[in-house]
Amino acid sequence: MKSNASKTSQPWIPTSQNDADGTIQIALTDVPSLNKFYASKHWSIRKKYKDHFSMAILAQLSHYPKTQWDQIEVISRANVRLDLDNQIMATKFGLDTFKAWGGIPNDTTKHVKRIEMLPDETLPKGIILLEFRKK
Repeated sequence: MKSNASKTSQPWIPTSQNDADGTIQIALTDVPSLNKFYASKHWSIRKKYKDHFSMAILAQLSHYPKTQWDQIEVISRANVRLDLDNQIMATKFGLDTFKAWGGIPNDTTKHVKRIEMLPDETLPKGIILLEFRKK
């Protein structure tokens, strides 16, 4: 985690301030790569990452009315330097937090029907945009 302003404030790029269209968007920056996350020297460092991103995601989810969908798709679009497969930590943090928030009953395949990760150069540099879509 960088020790700059992005540590405490994550950008928010909503489709709307409600879930009426069946989409909730969360924008993240400075997400560690999968390689960096698991190369951490101690479990406490990994916990700090998870806690930091959970708080940032919950802050963005607070702009949406509390909702629970039975099934979702998760689309991750990114304009970051990481290899596409190394961006999975954003999806992992996002899905775990979305479940803890109450957005889905569980993150099993019964409720999560698809996860897709895409590069997207139309996003600002350094942004990973997660979309939780009602299925």
